Amino acid sequence: MKILSVDDSKAVHSFVKMCLMSKTVDLIQVLSGEEALDKLTGQNKENFDLILLDWEMPGLTGPEVLVKARESGISTPVIMLTSRNKEDDIRMALENGASEYIMKPFTEDLLVEKIDSVVGW
Repeated sequence: MKILSVDDSKAVHSFVKMCLMSKTVDLIQVLSGEEALDKLTGQNKENFDLILLDWEMPGLTGPEVLVKARESGISTPVIMLTSRNKEDDIRMALENGASEYIMKPFTEDLLVEKIDSVVGW
């Protein structure tokens, strides 16, 4: 399984990597929405089985990346990882094409469970 992890926090990247160590995963990590869109739609675009997408990042936000990816025909499942917990935020993310929504901070068990529910292992 190939996963794109998009977050401006290196600490989150380290935690996600640790959570997925026991799984057979090709984990690609980028620090911005712009880098994510380049991986998804750029000249050297790659195909992913899942996208883990932070909400708040400098430049393009997670929701902006999600909308642009969907407009470009990218149907890869997306799990939003965010500290935003308002019902309107959750609804907006799901309406814009997110498959799941995980609140930060999260546990290894929760991350693995949500990934399994979205794409299976």
